[in-house]
Amino acid sequence: MSEPTETPPVQDSAPFRHLHPLSIILKSLSMIGRNIVAIAVLHFSLFDQNIAYTMLAAVALVVLVAGVTALIWSRFTYQVTDREIRIKSGLLNRNNRSIPFDRIQDVSLEQKLPHRLLRLATVALETGSGGGEDGQLEALTRSDAEELRDTIRDYKAGRNAVSPDSIEQVATEEAPALFAMDNRRIFIAGLFNFSFVLLAILGALAQNLDFLLPDDFFDPRNWFDALPDQQIIDGLSFWVRVAGVLGAIFSLVIIGFVSGIIRTFIREYGFRLDRVDSGQPGFRRRRGLFTLTDMVMPIHRVQAAIIQTGPVRQRYGWYHLKFKSLAGDASGETDHSAAPCATRAEIDAVLGQCAIRSPGETVPFHQVSSALWWRRALLAVLLLGAIAMTSGTLFHSGFYAVLLLAGPVSLFLFLSWQQHQYVLSDGQLFVRSGWWRRRLTLLPLSKIQTVDVSQTAWDHPLDLATIIIGIAGGSAVAPLTIRAIGLDRASDLRHQLLSLTASHPAIG
Repeated sequence: MSEPTETPPVQDSAPFRHLHPLSIILKSLSMIGRNIVAIAVLHFSLFDQNIAYTMLAAVALVVLVAGVTALIWSRFTYQVTDREIRIKSGLLNRNNRSIPFDRIQDVSLEQKLPHRLLRLATVALETGSGGGEDGQLEALTRSDAEELRDTIRDYKAGRNAVSPDSIEQVATEEAPALFAMDNRRIFIAGLFNFSFVLLAILGALAQNLDFLLPDDFFDPRNWFDALPDQQIIDGLSFWVRVAGVLGAIFSLVIIGFVSGIIRTFIREYGFRLDRVDSGQPGFRRRRGLFTLTDMVMPIHRVQAAIIQTGPVRQRYGWYHLKFKSLAGDASGETDHSAAPCATRAEIDAVLGQCAIRSPGETVPFHQVSSALWWRRALLAVLLLGAIAMTSGTLFHSGFYAVLLLAGPVSLFLFLSWQQHQYVLSDGQLFVRSGWWRRRLTLLPLSKIQTVDVSQTAWDHPLDLATIIIGIAGGSAVAPLTIRAIGLDRASDLRHQLLSLTASHPAIG
């Protein structure tokens, strides 16, 4: 018998290193930027618009922030050994953290615009213990950040760390992307991401800088009084005024489309999804105009796939593929975009990499009970009726028009019910939901952790129930629900899911 091989000791002779010195400047500028409003408030209030006092306070703020930031930088060091990363931080209370490579599940790189200009990057480490990132190294050089990421991947793959020359060679021989979006595709995706983010930003600025505006700036009566030809407006016909209102609504719609396009370009610019096999097989996603993110999502941590669309988007054959994963990004989201604007053929090609299949055209979906819509419609009509009667009686008879909303609301609920369907087929559960925001969830049975049957107070009279399916990962992933199905059918489906889950054990 061969003698067991001894595990080589950890090589901890590597020196502790500081972050890049430019991180002092970047951190200081960030902290100063968050205090600009405070300086402005002091200038207009406490200092009575005295420039000398304001400049003195600004200089004191810069010196204080730069000094504290430099001190924090000097006390933050990290060491990369053969098997772990050690981080020392803290001014008064020192914190020594060791993160073994075996525990690291995800390594992502992020470059905000200043970092990109200075060729720096932030490395975020996640161990899967919950709470987002478990370690972060800000302001490393791009080459050091990529080398650290590749070192961790190679360790988990059982290979020695590759040299920078081999890294560069791999980068130049990069395989074709699984999915990528050019500017035209990003523009199309932006058209379907209607947003009022520009109005929200302007509103936030106006709210925070309202001390710079006149006291009556937000009073519309003062604006009308300021018009030199107010009598002309008063003399306009009814239809001209209606045209003015429609023009204002049209302007808001245009702003919404422009906001959605700008927001999409900022987030999805340069979108590229690749398959990586170094370390643990996974998907590598790169995107961002001002903030470039480079993250790898291990395939074994993908719990389910979600295909989103809408009535207009689906009419033109566009869909949005997301992966529900245990891996979280910097914002804590667990639904990661894999193909924001793709055709079904492109989505199927991506799904083929993680053994999740789309339902075939001939798969018969089961419709849930019609009580899902008429119960909600009845409740909505009663609520609208109460609002109309109360407001119309106490305030103005025009509030009785609220009842006109009962028809559109009931129609919307009816269309949403028609889209709520499910089917169990070939080791996967497929659940559809939503009409305006259509959502198809593709859940492998091996990822199911719990199946609960729940009944509310208004389910009992109709003998209905809701199935709540807990996906592997606990609270990190929201449960999947199938509403308004018969209690007996719900119990049978629960038994089927649990028995088939046992015959399809999780892989990885």
